[in-house]
Amino acid sequence: MTAPDQYGQDVQIWQMTDPPSIPGAAQALADGIIPRTVMRFSSASERGATLDSPIEGMTTWLEDSNSFEIWNGSAWITPEPDLVSGTTGLSAAAGFTVNDFFGYRQGRVTSIDLYLTRTGGTIDASGGNITDTVCATVPTSWRPTHSTINGCWDNGAAHGGYVIGVDGIVTLRTASNDIGSGTNLRLHITFLRTTF
Repeated sequence: MTAPDQYGQDVQIWQMTDPPSIPGAAQALADGIIPRTVMRFSSASERGATLDSPIEGMTTWLEDSNSFEIWNGSAWITPEPDLVSGTTGLSAAAGFTVNDFFGYRQGRVTSIDLYLTRTGGTIDASGGNITDTVCATVPTSWRPTHSTINGCWDNGAAHGGYVIGVDGIVTLRTASNDIGSGTNLRLHITFLRTTF
């Protein structure tokens, strides 16, 4: 009679006291191991036709969508990546100081918040335009990876736009009003990183 494996995984191991049967021993091992591996299927429909009674924890790879999914007891789900956060590494450009920095990333989705104070002279706005003004550099792990992207800032009384490049340089581009010394600026952006 087969006996459970020593790791508590309910894999049945053929015993020396069992009647000799290479096919039986191989089948017992396959039946215990295969459901605990990453099973490959061409599509979800092929998987559904093959696994009519999946067991919680079964893991599959779908070739048509290049997706990794786990049966949670009631549905096939894609496991969420861990949430990563950071609060250090933001450097202010001349004429600004850093109050706070928060970065959050889950998978490729990245969201960053910069809180700066203008310590230099007033940045004059004219018709919504200002002279492009570098205000900070974002740490490497929080930068966009594919191109320069646009974000928004505000200070409670004025608002505008800025860009952040793959080099991490943050540049103020527009303002609805002048940005005076002592003004607190909050900049926010969410984007997808194309590489890690």
